[in-house]
Amino acid sequence: ANDTFVGLAHYQWLFSESSFFATLGRSLGWTVGNMVLQGAAGIGLALLLHRRFTGRDVIRTVMLVPFVIPTAVTAIMWRWILNTSYGPLNTWLTDAGLLSQPVNPLNDPSTALAAVTLINTWRWTPLVALVVFAVLQTIPREEYEAARVEGAGIVDEFVHVTYPHLQNSMTILGLLGFLLTFNIFDMIWLLTNGGPVQTTTTLAVLIYDTAFEMQNIGRGTAVSVVLFILLSVFVFLY
Repeated sequence: ANDTFVGLAHYQWLFSESSFFATLGRSLGWTVGNMVLQGAAGIGLALLLHRRFTGRDVIRTVMLVPFVIPTAVTAIMWRWILNTSYGPLNTWLTDAGLLSQPVNPLNDPSTALAAVTLINTWRWTPLVALVVFAVLQTIPREEYEAARVEGAGIVDEFVHVTYPHLQNSMTILGLLGFLLTFNIFDMIWLLTNGGPVQTTTTLAVLIYDTAFEMQNIGRGTAVSVVLFILLSVFVFLY
């Protein structure tokens, strides 16, 4: 019966499933991969926009477009771009001779997670760049001038002048980014439905799949509780 008390049965099922630990590892890989790529791309973009060049103001505005596009529209757009039958990217690459036949990385188990990670990075990098750019505007020019007088190169300037000012903001972004990225469901589901062969199934997708696709609310809730505990421990340690 639906009202039968099952005790810890759902948790016993969860921890006896090897797929749960594989999914947990995949979730961590997905989260760390996104954070590293978004951090590197966001800082790089912000440093580029911090320099003076023609059209800088236009690019500052346009760069926010990926972030403001709704998730569903983003997913549909990229599925169309990567489609092997009518997608423009495959058409261009095959016409240029760079591909012998059309390829959709979202349908390949070996590339699906990387493809979804790159698409999600494309979407969230503008936010990171915006935060970093705002911090860069507050750094006194005298610090850069003093570093140059002492013979500092571009790398030394970044390490000893720029990054110390960014550290607090990157810490906050790191915490929020980890929590938000770990919990992302919509982008993955709309791009791949967690496939192919579960290669893009993270814990958030597993919860939905278990609770609503398989209609086992109890097991889905067990995964949700474990996810909540894991993230709570992370926040406490952070």
